Parts: sequence; C-alpha cells; structure tokens
Amino acid sequence: MSKYSTFGSDFLSYTIDNEKGKIAFFGIESSGRDRDKHASYNLMLPGYGGVAGSFKKSMPTSCEVTENRASFKNARGSVSYNFKDLKTLEIDLDDVDKNDIFSTRFSIKTAPPTIWTKNEPKHLKSKNPYTIYKSRFELPLYVHFPDFGRVEISASSSEVYCVEELQLSKDFCGLDLGYKNHSYNHNRIHALHYGSSFLTFKSSKELDKVVLTFKVMEECYPSFPGENDEKFNGLKRNWLNCFAMNRELFDMGDNIYFHGTGHLAIHMKSDMLQMVNEIDEQFKIIRRTYERQVERSFKKAQSQSGEVSVSFYNDRNKKGFGCAVDSTPGAIIGLTGIANWNPSLAKKLLPNAIKAADFLLSRDVDDDGLFEVPFPGDYMFQPCETGQMTNWWDNFAFGHKDIYFNYLCHRALRELSDLLEKLGKKEQAERYRAQLEKFDKVFFDTFYNPETGLMAGWISKNGKVHDYAFTFAVSMGINEGLIPLEKGKEMLKTLLAIMKKQGYGDLHFGIPGNAIPVAQADTIDWPCMSDWGRYENGGLNGMNGFHFLTSMYRVGLNKEADKILFAILDTYEKDMTHSGLMPGYCRSVDWRTKEGVACGYNYLADNYYFLLSVYAGKYNIPHPAVVK
Repeated sequence: MSKYSTFGSDFLSYTIDNEKGKIAFFGIESSGRDRDKHASYNLMLPGYGGVAGSFKKSMPTSCEVTENRASFKNARGSVSYNFKDLKTLEIDLDDVDKNDIFSTRFSIKTAPPTIWTKNEPKHLKSKNPYTIYKSRFELPLYVHFPDFGRVEISASSSEVYCVEELQLSKDFCGLDLGYKNHSYNHNRIHALHYGSSFLTFKSSKELDKVVLTFKVMEECYPSFPGENDEKFNGLKRNWLNCFAMNRELFDMGDNIYFHGTGHLAIHMKSDMLQMVNEIDEQFKIIRRTYERQVERSFKKAQSQSGEVSVSFYNDRNKKGFGCAVDSTPGAIIGLTGIANWNPSLAKKLLPNAIKAADFLLSRDVDDDGLFEVPFPGDYMFQPCETGQMTNWWDNFAFGHKDIYFNYLCHRALRELSDLLEKLGKKEQAERYRAQLEKFDKVFFDTFYNPETGLMAGWISKNGKVHDYAFTFAVSMGINEGLIPLEKGKEMLKTLLAIMKKQGYGDLHFGIPGNAIPVAQADTIDWPCMSDWGRYENGGLNGMNGFHFLTSMYRVGLNKEADKILFAILDTYEKDMTHSGLMPGYCRSVDWRTKEGVACGYNYLADNYYFLLSVYAGKYNIPHPAVVK
C-alpha cells in the first residue's frame, strides 16, 4: 500500500498519511475555480498535520483505504477520514480521549485563519512561552483562510469545543541583541511569520464516539447586480479578507495579531459592513464583533479630552493627543455606521460620540473652520511637545492642516449631525452643522494648489504647502462633496496623466497614495520603506482604491474606472494577495511596487477596502461615505 492516500474535488483536497493515520495535507477553495491552488498549498503546518489524540503516541495497527475512506485502528481507538461529498470531510472517532479528540496546526505563513463563532470566545491563560493567545471556541466554528475560503467545523456532540493557541515557532525564536543583553524582551525574537494556529478539539465529558465535520462553505460577499460576471471573481474571493479577528480582544485590526480598539482605520470596517448578505450567518457574527470593538473604543480608549486612540487603552486619565489623529473621527464614523443596523447601541454610545465630536471642534485652533493637529508638519520627526502625530499615511510628516484628518472630521460631524437630528437632538446637531458651514467656506481655497491644479496633502505650521499629487486628497474630497464634480474630473485626469508618465501602467496592483516622489525631509529615513515607489511613497495598495475608483465613477470617468477596477480584480483573483501574519518588514504583499515586488511592512487587512468601490462606485449603491 502507498504511504499516502489522496482525496479531493474542485473545493477540497486532503492527503492521508497511511503509516501514521493522520492528515498530512489539507487545502480548500470555496469557489471551486482554482484547483491548482488548493492542491498545491498546504493550509496545515507541514510535519504536524491533523491527528486524532489516540494516534499521537501509538501507530496504527490496521489500515483500510477505499475510494472515499481511509480507516485506521490501534490499541487505543479508531479513526476514519471520510470523503462524504465534494465539499465535506467527516472524521469518525471511537473511544475518544475527551482532553484531545483531534488536533491540527494551521500554518500562519501560508494563510493565517480567522475563527468566528456565534458566541464570543473565551480568552485563556497559557503556560507555554511560545503562545501568543489561547482561546476557547464553541462549535460550530467558521474558519476563514484568506485567499482560499472558509470551512465550517462542527461536531456530532454538543459537548465538543475547540481550544486554539496562536503560537510562535520554536525554531525561529531566539537571541536578538545578544546573550549578554538580559533586558526585558530583548533576548527573544518574535517570529510571527513562522508561527501556527494550533487547534485542539476537546469534550466536556467522556464520549464513546464523535464525528467532526469539516465542510467547505461558499464564498462570503454581499450580493450586487453584476455578481454573475466572472470579472468580479476577485471580489468574491477576497471580500472576507478585510475582517481578521484578533484573538486577545476579539476585535478587528490590521490582522489576527493586532487589535482594532481605538484603531486609526476603525471606520473602514464599518464602511464594508454597510453592505452585507443578510442570510449569511457570518455577516451577523462580524457585525456583532465590530459593535464590541466600537463600544470598547469609546469605553476603554477615550481620554478625558474626548479623543479616541489606542494610545489611551486602559489609561483614559490622559488628557489627549494620542499617536493617531484619525482614530477619533474614525470612531464617530464607526458609531454612525452601526446606527444603520443597531440604533439602540448607537443611542447608548451617543454621549461618547458627542464628547469625541467636541474634541474635534476644539482642534479648530485658529477658528477658521478647519481642524489643526498638534504636530507642526514642517518636516518628519521634528521636535514637538506632542511627539510625532500620524494619520493612516504614517510614512509622511502630515501635520497642522492635514487634509486626510480634515476629510474624516468633516464626514464624522456630517454623519453625527444627521444622527442627532433623527434622535430629536436638533440643538446639538445645529452646533456641528455650524462648524461644517465654516469648514465648507474655506476648505477648497485653503488646500487647492493653483501651481499643480490639485489638492495639497498638508500645510505645515510654517505655511509651506506639501503637495505630492496625493490621489486620496482629490478623491476623498469628491466623495465628501467638497470638490465640485467638474473640477474633480479635471484633477482626476491630471492624476491619471501623472501616473501614466511615472510608468504605473494599468494599476493592476492598486492605487498609489502619491503620484510623485515625496521629499526626503517629509518621510521616514528608512530606504526599505521611504525610497520612491516603495510602501506609501508611491507603492500600490488596495485601500486607496475605494475613494479613487468611486470618485472616478462619480465624475463620469466610467470607462477609465472600469479598466483599472477590473485589472485590480483580476490580480486579486489570480494572485495570492495575503502574505501571512507578518512575512517580514517590507515583504508583505499589501503594498507592491509597480513591478509587483512586495514592499509592505506588515500585513494590512485595509488592502481590501477598494472592493467597496464596486458597490458605492460602479453600481452607485447609496453609502454614507459618498455624498449625493
């Protein structure tokens, strides 16, 4: 008999090690479109695989393999791996050990899974020094593998539950600054990109028999008019990639390691969740997770001043000025977004949102209607009482009059005013609308740069205009209703011409934040991330595509927008777009050079934000981020 037995379909592939009675290879493809991918990439950690508890220390005494089944016995029990149908693997276990029915390790390097359940999982303590997080999940589990799809794992008994440990690899942890350096955490390398997700299925009581079922689920995305067109396959495959749950706080940040409480991109999850498939249970779970995240942001990460930032998490006595300025308007936008599906929670958190909005009003330091940030923005890392302030574009010295921050503040106050109006709080709503009226009168003339015909990224305290053909500086203004459509159309054409001249081609890897190089004084001093064409300094990313593509559709550049959108979607359908938890600095594919070289510093789930342009842009579906 061969050492290995292989079973599979267009949706599911797995290989059984007949000598050890365990799963050696496991691959899925929710769409069934790319069999080569799930037949070539092992989602399990090589060398470990999946094994029944009774077979960990005892080899099989018998083995029987048929067309759809591989069965094994030993002195302690039996296990059968059954290829039930094209999407389903059933694992039948007899005489199970309740403390270890079955266990498997999924490889973070290949595709770090996000695990969703109907009930909030429980965080557990671990004595293993290599464990980052340990959590208990009730079944069924919805396990999502970016780029591959999702699997529902269920059990025949309600007594069965799952414990996951997110672990570092022992082989890639060791001395960092040398054996003589014994300072806290200095002698250990956190090699997150070489870890694994270790799942152990257990039972609350002894069981004679149990069946675990691994069923490949369909792709998860909100319905839209053109969904039957194969041009949108990249959206279907990647929509769920935007939502990666952190194991410690059970919320959503950049990836499964970084949490999202008080995060600078908190509003992007809300924007994505305005579009859901109401009959898909997973969307309901994600929305509940996001609600918890926004509530915790206000309850745990809001300072005395009203500012919301991860900098204040569990230390809310601080007066304010955290490291990320856009997390405060982002939290307000998150709340107003939740009001569209859970108005009772929005009403409960309204006092916190008002406190945050009042903080934003206080940032109109010179009373001109716009909002100033404490960092001067004259050059990167200049001495400053508050320290370096950042927005999402943290590669640059954005400061003082920051257009990105101002766009988010405008949107936050606009949406909060509308919500207050609906709740009968007209006086409070009018207070914010009065600020918006002042804002609208001066915004365009303040940021418009007549020398380039574009909008400046920021104006530093010394009065210098910092304009590097920022694509979002134009597109966000069009979508927010702050740039007239005809004028916006001219600006977008200018940007497209600049990008063509710079050799960006069809933009199939995403949209650059800036279309011309940023001066060295305005960016970080790290060539890996600051050189022209790398990371935020001209690198290509999907996040920026939402506003850019949506604004193109708004001004009538539909043909040009379609060309770019479908080029990106084709890339996201055919290429691996998720590079693991953290594949190494400047090596993750969330950012790429125009030649396609990975240049991201970490893995960012924000990369999939551009998919929303299909709904709010191409099909013009109403969305709060777009002013009609």
